[in-house]
Formats: sequence, C-alpha cells, structure tokens
Amino acid sequence: MEENSLSGYKLPTMEALPGTDATLPQIIRFAQSVDPTALFRERWGDNYQQNVAALWDRYVQSYKAGVEASGSADELLMCLAYDVVLGPYLGVPEPHKRPFLLWLIAGVRRRLQRPGGRNQNT
Repeated sequence: MEENSLSGYKLPTMEALPGTDATLPQIIRFAQSVDPTALFRERWGDNYQQNVAALWDRYVQSYKAGVEASGSADELLMCLAYDVVLGPYLGVPEPHKRPFLLWLIAGVRRRLQRPGGRNQNT
C-alpha cells in the first residue's frame, strides 16, 4: 500500500483490488478494509457530510451516464465506502448495486496503473 499525504492513509495495491467476479460480500469486506473516511473527515472538516454526499452523487450520475469513473483513487475509494454504508438504506437490489461498485473499483484500478495517478485528481 502507498501512503497518502493525510492521516497516514494507504491506498491498496493492485493485487488487493477485488476482481470483476467479486461477490457483493467480498466487495463490502474490501471497502471496509480500505475505508478512507478518516482521511476525508480530516480533509473536509465541518463540510465532510455535504462534500461526501456531493462526491457520491457525482459518481452515481457518471455511472448512470455510462462514462468512465474519473477522480483520484482515494475519492473513488471514499465513494465505495460511502455507498457500502448507504447500501442497506437505498433499497437497490444486488444485481444493480454490484456493477456500480465494480465500476468504482475499475476506476481505482485505472488510477493505480497510471504513473503518478495514485493521489492525483484527473
């Protein structure tokens, strides 16, 4: 794992990312193991709740529009962790939820593969 600039947060390695065949429970365990909430609470302070909701909404809208997930790896992981927490309250069936979460993970994978892309917004 590579350390992020705040809170000693470490991004996962490529090998740690769930594959495209990952089950929903595997994705949830992964999201919980790499949850960057503390990093974003530190980064955003009192604006955390407003900003995380806006970040999540931006990714949901991008997914629905069929575009590639953009942003930094830590943002994508934050959205993943936030969605996992919201999941039971959203009423979205697993056949619809799992593809969205895998789409976020695919975005993380692209950032980790890109030289210098680990902590940079795109």
